[in-house]
Amino acid sequence: MPDNSSPFFPADNPAVTAHITLLQGIINRLANNSSACKTWCLALVAALLSFTGAMHNAKLAVLALLPVVIFGFVDAMYLAQEKAYRELYERVAMAVRSGSYQRVDAFEARAERRLRHICWALASWSVWPIYGGLLGIFLVAAWRGWFELLTAAATKP
Repeated sequence: MPDNSSPFFPADNPAVTAHITLLQGIINRLANNSSACKTWCLALVAALLSFTGAMHNAKLAVLALLPVVIFGFVDAMYLAQEKAYRELYERVAMAVRSGSYQRVDAFEARAERRLRHICWALASWSVWPIYGGLLGIFLVAAWRGWFELLTAAATKP
């Protein structure tokens, strides 16, 4: 039987502390994966555009859209899942604060991603400016003929 005599119960219970730590660890991993998506996307776009110039073929620049679309989608899903876990974390913390945290709440680590989480992630300041900006830059570069300029400049010694 738990010791309810502490004025901090259930917050001072080691199982509750472990549960909160577990959720925070999941949130941190999701945030790190989201950051890695941006890093990998920018590196791959730069490499593919360099490849376009090296091959003297402006049509290869279209390949730079693949990492933007793929990593943009994956990043949005990581952020949506992170949002779901933040909401679960808040519910658990609220239950601890109010003293309504029960044994059945212990180690609940399932946070379902919903459409509202995905919409929030797509509208997030860390998704649309990066991936939308890359798409916008690609469209401007294609419209202005900068890819042809990139490959033409590479052919001159």
